[in-house]
Amino acid sequence: MNKPQPILHVITSLNLGGAETMMCQIVEHTDRSRFEPIVVSIRPEGPRAGRIRATGAKLYCLDMGSYLQFPAAYSRLKAIMKEVKPALVQTWMYHADFLGTMAARSFKLIPPVVWNVQHSSFCPKTTKTLSRWLRVLLSKLAGAWPDKIAVCSRTSIELHAAIGYPREKMQHIVNGADTIRFKPDEEAKKELRESLGIPEGARIIGMAGRNDPQKDYPNLFAAIREFQKTDRETYFIACGSGVTLDDAGLRELRENCPAPDRVLLLGPRQDMPRVYPAFDLATLSSAYGEGLPLTLCEAIACGLPGVVTDVGDSADVIGDCGKVVPPRDPMALASAWREMLNLPADEWGKLRARARMRAEERFALPAITAKYESLYASLIEARGEKCDSTCSSSLHVPVVV
Repeated sequence: MNKPQPILHVITSLNLGGAETMMCQIVEHTDRSRFEPIVVSIRPEGPRAGRIRATGAKLYCLDMGSYLQFPAAYSRLKAIMKEVKPALVQTWMYHADFLGTMAARSFKLIPPVVWNVQHSSFCPKTTKTLSRWLRVLLSKLAGAWPDKIAVCSRTSIELHAAIGYPREKMQHIVNGADTIRFKPDEEAKKELRESLGIPEGARIIGMAGRNDPQKDYPNLFAAIREFQKTDRETYFIACGSGVTLDDAGLRELRENCPAPDRVLLLGPRQDMPRVYPAFDLATLSSAYGEGLPLTLCEAIACGLPGVVTDVGDSADVIGDCGKVVPPRDPMALASAWREMLNLPADEWGKLRARARMRAEERFALPAITAKYESLYASLIEARGEKCDSTCSSSLHVPVVV
């Protein structure tokens, strides 16, 4: 039996974002008889580190806290590559694309490199200057550096093609959700509602997303204020990094709602499979920047219809299981919430079943992971065919130039 091929995942951080979660899911579902996943985080250890370790995968952290530490991080990454001898390098997010590929290309026998793209918008107001320069540099290198570029959304493909990423190298592989972990769960629904003091039968509209301009919480709260003009019984729950009353801006937005006691901010949660089932309706108020939101994949896997803004491929996720409204339009968002919650009970039941089926058919992880594995296998095989018989036996033993 052939030894599993080492796949080195290089990622910018191990925070609670979509790229980090998607990488964790790929590592969790990788066929260990074929591939051995190994993870390197450029930044210090983050919340997802424990999840990586639970898979049994090796984890290295370069502890890079600023660009001044780039030389040390680069040297450390090269040493890790020399140690693990990757058959392929998969990078996640722009900083990892640059550092990971640069390190891989320092070896005489360069392993195949796959970039991963999650962004679908470039917002200069919320992107650091050095990050913007890095993106421009990557657009110039995209033709020569990566062997393939896995892109999570059609919107992201168009955006990156426009700045110079070669279309022929981009492959559309959607994000997805673990439909075993994320599913309708009456016990979890009851448990969360009881813990929050929400009465049985009360309706809940929920959103998962970090406190970031991209998620547009001012739009969410403006819609809540409009909605509560006629309905002060429905509860709203928001969770994500920084989504707490400790944030002065969110605290003020909540206090300005007609019924602030019906608006709950739960902060970051690592038990989302126990949280989503308590919702009746999922929502996403983003203004820009979404690729294919994992939170929506997870929500529909739990049988939740949704109301989302038309940003990135959010509309493709929801499909016929909810409504899509323009971004930055709180009146439209509130109106869509009302319309959805006023659906007859029988239609609502069919909608929930349809949402769950959509997740299983389009966004289930086994099929998505299989696409990544097929891509890896084809690139590894192609790289092997380029070597003559004298180097084939040491194909994945890097030799520093």
